[in-house]
Amino acid sequence: MYTRSRTWLAGLLACSLLLTFSGNTSAADSTGRVEPIFARYARIYHAPTLDLKVEYFRDKPVEELDDFNGYTATLDFTYPINDVSQIELLLPLYTNGKGDYNKPGEPFDGRSLDVEGNGGVRDFASLIYERRIPWLENKLGVNIAWMAGYGERLDTLDAERNGELVDKFNHAGHNYQAGLKMDTDIHNNEMTLFGNLRYVMFKDTDDINLTGDDVDFEVLYATGALMFNTYGRLTPVLEALLEHDFEDFTAFSLSPEIIYTMSDGLDIKFGAPFSLTSDGQDYAAVLELTYRF
Repeated sequence: MYTRSRTWLAGLLACSLLLTFSGNTSAADSTGRVEPIFARYARIYHAPTLDLKVEYFRDKPVEELDDFNGYTATLDFTYPINDVSQIELLLPLYTNGKGDYNKPGEPFDGRSLDVEGNGGVRDFASLIYERRIPWLENKLGVNIAWMAGYGERLDTLDAERNGELVDKFNHAGHNYQAGLKMDTDIHNNEMTLFGNLRYVMFKDTDDINLTGDDVDFEVLYATGALMFNTYGRLTPVLEALLEHDFEDFTAFSLSPEIIYTMSDGLDIKFGAPFSLTSDGQDYAAVLELTYRF
């Protein structure tokens, strides 16, 4: 209970920070640009940026749970080092959900379990380095960057039945990740096109495989987005999301989104990704607050 309270306190403090500073963004000289919920700019940020994201999901795929429904909260902080590089710190805060235990031979197989913990499902606490590729940008006329990072599981997701601990998910593991990002303004800056590709290698994990029971597995995440820039404080976005595990799992989703810019430094984003394939979670609702210092 104490650990859970600390997690929610961290989230509340982050929200308070966003709202407190939103009224004085001109003094902070925040000059960043809005971006979609899932895709990110290849361009380096102009200011340190904090994102607080809460996602409500339905039927998220997990190795030992069926019909896993719930929500998760994540904090993301990005700090620009110079005009060609930046670092990102990803911190999954809390996950809470319910699903049917899928572990044949165990006493609670097929029973509904409550799952919660201070972390994400396949999101690990991660440190990521990003760097632009100026020579390639000059050649192709678009913004391009590469990224590389390392993630570590910090806490477990406890699965309980009527208050009794049944299993601990996600109690081991780390990951390595690498990827490419691109973005460019099109149609006289009326729209911005994004493309992100991220490869994640999970090692020594527990109970979080998408399809099988291997502790080592790989996932490719691809995101493409089109952002419309001509509607003032409201910015419509359409994203396409692909998730593939190099075995027999391929999920493709669309996510219509709307971004409301309260000030130069504060954005409120809402998205509703829904699956177009039998693999992957059915649908979700995502709320994200972005503050640029």
